[in-house]
Amino acid sequence: MIVLKILMWILLAVLGLVLLALILPVSAKISYIGGKLNYSVKYSFLPMLDSDGGGLLKKLKGRKNKVPEKKEAPDEDKTSESEEVSAESETVISESKAAEDVSEKNDTVSEKRENSAPKKSKRKRSESEPEEKKSKLESILELWEAADRPALKIFKGIKLSELYIDIIVANEDAYKCALNYGRVSGAIYQLLGWFSVLFNVKLKTVDITPGFALSESRWDASVKVSLNLMTPVIAGIWFLIIYIFKIFIPSRKKSEVR
Repeated sequence: MIVLKILMWILLAVLGLVLLALILPVSAKISYIGGKLNYSVKYSFLPMLDSDGGGLLKKLKGRKNKVPEKKEAPDEDKTSESEEVSAESETVISESKAAEDVSEKNDTVSEKRENSAPKKSKRKRSESEPEEKKSKLESILELWEAADRPALKIFKGIKLSELYIDIIVANEDAYKCALNYGRVSGAIYQLLGWFSVLFNVKLKTVDITPGFALSESRWDASVKVSLNLMTPVIAGIWFLIIYIFKIFIPSRKKSEVR
């Protein structure tokens, strides 16, 4: 009984750690300001990766790359190894030539058999091809219907916060500058509207201005992306339940009836 209690407590502790790991968020900050790209990735408060070369992942990779150098073998061993390699390459070349001759003979025999085969088999294949394509399309549509809601769950779990956009659309020609400003501002606001439907978006500042009589445009932007790992796990379980009860079990019943 004592051993069982200890095992139960260990299992509960492991489950608690797994739940805690799934509840903690993964976040990434990305910024492109002044023509320089900066990024940083964190798991909760732990820095995992950044553009300055820091983070736990790069430290772990640096330790793995430190491999002890191997001593070189003497020249006599190298010459003997080169002779063995040359002999092996000659045998491989001869074997490959023999295999090519055999394959050519087999190809000619198969071509003769295909030419002598009846035309009915080709007709049957041509008739079965559209049915196979239809069944594949139906299966893809069924999978898409099953994954529709879980995928939206994952997208809505992604948070885009502190979204900062500062754009100056410049052109020395005032007419062209006005045209470009209208195109860029329309595209940006349409993209933001689509993002707000798909993701959870919180804007900081969005400023798009025309730069009349300026020669160069300016593009500055930054965003923080965060996601709780529990969200894709819940979505995956949801997808499995829908797949089992909506696709797997009905297909099994249809096959049993046939």
